Amino acid sequence: MTANGAVSFMFDHVGSIEYDAKVASEDEMMEAALEAGADDVATSEDGHEVTTAMESFAEVAKALEAKFGEARKAKIIWKPQSTTMLDDETGEKILKLVGALEDNDDVQNVYANFEISDALVAKMGG
Repeated sequence: MTANGAVSFMFDHVGSIEYDAKVASEDEMMEAALEAGADDVATSEDGHEVTTAMESFAEVAKALEAKFGEARKAKIIWKPQSTTMLDDETGEKILKLVGALEDNDDVQNVYANFEISDALVAKMGG
């Protein structure tokens, strides 16, 4: 997790632009994003996530909006450089901690670099 960049060496500050999967095929999104100057595109059944350098974020977002319409989300994020898989017991504790942090009025954003099982996500209601 990062607080005011304290451990920002574990995260990259990048642009993230998300589109629903129905907007374009994986190949169409990849081609358009790379032509616009994006760094990467990850496609899943949930949609497309385009990653850009902060410096090119606005330009890439504008080019994709012109081609595919308004994005589902477009924002600057802290993306983990690597992730750690947690067992269910530890994952449950971390999810409770993250939930408590997010509920604190003094906390603006919470970023983390962990992965948890799909079963735990379902159990915790996410």
